[in-house]
Amino acid sequence: MANLTLESYHQAERQLANGEGRRGFVIHALITAAVSLALIVVNLFVVSEFPWAVFPVVGMGIGVFAHWFFGVGRADDLMRRHQEDIEHRAAA
Repeated sequence: MANLTLESYHQAERQLANGEGRRGFVIHALITAAVSLALIVVNLFVVSEFPWAVFPVVGMGIGVFAHWFFGVGRADDLMRRHQEDIEHRAAA
């Protein structure tokens, strides 16, 4: 622990955040897939006159995409900016 530098700390923090973001995204995607499947089955077998399940499935898909975009795709950039803001405030 004596060789701990600020950069190695930042890198470890980013890696931890990226891992948590990916894990959260996978859980979100799996739950969304299960709920979507259930809604489609209900739509097909109970109320098959109108494909209403499309609307919540698309809405949940947008949520999963947003989770990927901000939680996985841009997580490193967001974390780097957050760390820079903390350093800037600490130096002031």
